[in-house]
Amino acid sequence: MKKLVSLVLVAALTMGVLSGCSTAGESSGAAGENPTEQEVTVAITSTIDKLDPLFMSTTQMGVVFSNMGATFYGTDAYGKLVPDLGESVEKSEDGLTYTFKIKDGLVWSDGVPLTAEHFVYGIKRAIGYGPDNAYSKRNLTNFIKGAQEAANAQLDAADMDNVGVVALDDTTFQITLASPCPFFERVLTEKTTAPVRPDFAPEHESTWSVNSGYPSCGPMILESVVPEAEAVLVKNEKYWNAEAVTLDKATFVVMPDSNAQLNAFRTGDIDIALNVPTEAAGNAEFTDCLAKPLKYVSSYFLLVNSGPKNTVPALKDANVRKALAMSIDKETMLRILGANGYNIQLDGFIPYGFEDADGSDFRDAVSYYQYDLEGAKKLMEAAGFNENNRLSFEYFYSEGGSHEDIAVLLKEMWSQIYVDLELTSVEQGVYYDYVDNGEFTVCRYSNNDSTDPLNYFSIFTSTSQIEGCQSVNDPVYDQMVAEAYTITDTAEYMAKLHEIEDYFVGEKQYVIPLMTQTPVILAKENLDGLWFTVIGTAIVTEVTVS
Repeated sequence: MKKLVSLVLVAALTMGVLSGCSTAGESSGAAGENPTEQEVTVAITSTIDKLDPLFMSTTQMGVVFSNMGATFYGTDAYGKLVPDLGESVEKSEDGLTYTFKIKDGLVWSDGVPLTAEHFVYGIKRAIGYGPDNAYSKRNLTNFIKGAQEAANAQLDAADMDNVGVVALDDTTFQITLASPCPFFERVLTEKTTAPVRPDFAPEHESTWSVNSGYPSCGPMILESVVPEAEAVLVKNEKYWNAEAVTLDKATFVVMPDSNAQLNAFRTGDIDIALNVPTEAAGNAEFTDCLAKPLKYVSSYFLLVNSGPKNTVPALKDANVRKALAMSIDKETMLRILGANGYNIQLDGFIPYGFEDADGSDFRDAVSYYQYDLEGAKKLMEAAGFNENNRLSFEYFYSEGGSHEDIAVLLKEMWSQIYVDLELTSVEQGVYYDYVDNGEFTVCRYSNNDSTDPLNYFSIFTSTSQIEGCQSVNDPVYDQMVAEAYTITDTAEYMAKLHEIEDYFVGEKQYVIPLMTQTPVILAKENLDGLWFTVIGTAIVTEVTVS
């Protein structure tokens, strides 16, 4: 890697392919009164309870912030780094010190100059916020010098004298790592590294983030928000690349029910539906409406709570967890769900899309899937379960999408191995609050982090989960992940990641991988310029409406 890497300015990010279709109503969303205004209405599934960059816990809620916020780097439709607020980066020979220079002349939407100190405050605020954002800040606390100690103490930014984040001048900040990180530049795409100001974003709380009118340094500004109903964004004329922002207004409406999104799209009440039933992909009515990421990195899996809040002792037995995995007929499940190229079988924890040491896809190296109903029954019987002594527990999932269909299929499949499943669902906006607090037995889980495979494993280390709420609490696993963080040789590093997956899935079956589930998205025919990140985030800022 060159010591000095210059970041070339780009006018627009690489766009995904979008086909249009005819729907009721030719005007865009609620634009009507001003035919020259470029405006779209987008349906999302989760409530907008926080727009603090530290808490983008769901992809759908992250859509709102991704269209208004900005970071040092962005990514294109293939996941490649592109500059946003950044100008250049210099990396020391030992890989421990990064000197980041931002563009000259950056300003917030209220005219206040954007400085390197705002990056420093944003990062330090993320580190010291508290346990609630333990997962989102993991790449800061795992690597930045002094960050873990500051996080443990929940320090204020002003008190973080020993944390390796400092502003050198108005346009330059420096980050010093405790140990090398092979993907640290990618960390500067994460929302936890977004610049914020102390005058509108106080430390250790986020209520400010759902108040309209706080300043933005990204392409759009939050004009108004009603957490249970909608968020309205308008163009930020002071954004450094405002010329590339073609949209004047975007309204994100909360519609947890996928069928409601489909009906609203049919009637023309919304322009973009980000989560409709999978079967819509095979409906001729919508053939020309389908919009899809050019590349999608995601895993959909089941998480078994074997930690301190476990209430079903049998699930602490790895063989019982393996029986649950072995009794799932994935081929039948995907056929019933209606794959249509949107649901792809996933037989390991790490999804497709990460390059292995030899240039192949990481996922191609090994499969952990074995459908063996009789073998699963034998494991259950060895654990003491049979038709006269069945195992009962709750399966927890979020409303919307195909989550309920998957739950029903699991209930049927697991009934064949002496399991009586109780199905419980909650609204997606609060779903991960329950999961993060260990309030579940078995649940569905999705992760679409495209930074590095190690981030998937780090989710379930003891320190990345809320203390006392860990669904996985395994010192051996913690040590394996910690060792991976110290490896700088690429081949050795990837070999270690495979070793971790062998233990996490192959030996312990803490998770049960199911699929990569690309959301079925519909967009109206009169839109152009919609594209998606590799984690499925819809970027509407460059949309034009004809």
